[in-house]
Amino acid sequence: MDSCKRLRLFPIFLSLLVVVSCSEKKVITLESADYEPVKTLVIENRNLKAVFIDNTDLPPDHRAGYNGIAELYHSDQDSTVFVRAYAGFNLEHVFSGDSLAQLFEPRVNPMTLYKKSETEVLLYQKTTPISGAESLTEFKLVAPYYIDITFRCILHDKKHFRHGYAGFFWASYINKPPDRNIYFLGVPEGQSVENWISAFSEKHGLKSTHRGMNDNFDFFFARDFKASLANNYSDYRYSLPFYFGRFHNMALAYFFESSEVIRLTQSPTGGGSTNPAWDFQYLIPDPKTGKEYSFKARMVYKPFINNEDIKQEYEKWLRNK
Repeated sequence: MDSCKRLRLFPIFLSLLVVVSCSEKKVITLESADYEPVKTLVIENRNLKAVFIDNTDLPPDHRAGYNGIAELYHSDQDSTVFVRAYAGFNLEHVFSGDSLAQLFEPRVNPMTLYKKSETEVLLYQKTTPISGAESLTEFKLVAPYYIDITFRCILHDKKHFRHGYAGFFWASYINKPPDRNIYFLGVPEGQSVENWISAFSEKHGLKSTHRGMNDNFDFFFARDFKASLANNYSDYRYSLPFYFGRFHNMALAYFFESSEVIRLTQSPTGGGSTNPAWDFQYLIPDPKTGKEYSFKARMVYKPFINNEDIKQEYEKWLRNK
């Protein structure tokens, strides 16, 4: 190649270097500029009425910090299933096993709520200052009594997740249910015959988390890890990733994808002496900075028929999603 031709090609080569360099530095974000932010939204669809909230207060009852679904009603039950002062599907913790310098990081950093459509809501939190986690939760009311949920996150700080995993923790504070147990299909630890488990934790942080039968991860937790519900394991293993609780004449169920690491968690007094917390965790092994992670879930709130009806609802969701 003669020197003149090399000179003509050099600017093209240089421009390619610039394009590659810029694309590598491009910051991925989940934030949307397509919708106007709001503080709260009331969405109704057939049997359900849901009040969605960012993480600011909502007088006279709802306290600042709690996010997600502030109140949830069904046409067959006049009381909200969630404690008015708190919330359901409330993002509480982001962790990787260290002691948590800020226990409730998602609570104390601003969240933004958007109305996507007449039945869809977005809840966004920009990159948080300690964990460097950015998240977007999409809620969609589906007739007659479902809420479909997609959670997405991007981890922007590799140093925070130095123990080889990232954990997210959600709580739902239940409004004085006569029955504080949760129910799921599973087995006692070390056994293999599947049956319905009725699980109750005698006190906060005691045998509080139920792992899946194939969950053999030994995630690190520091001795002074503060979110004690997350790393105190029960004597049960669930066989399918769903559970439900009873609220008077109703059932409140949570369904999850089997491909993700989900742990079911509970507290008898998370929202006060008569208000249990029915919780769960989403764990990401070997997380990569800048990569988007996600899971899908469904919340079901309907009149309780029997345990098998909930299982059938779960199977129907798997077939149709």
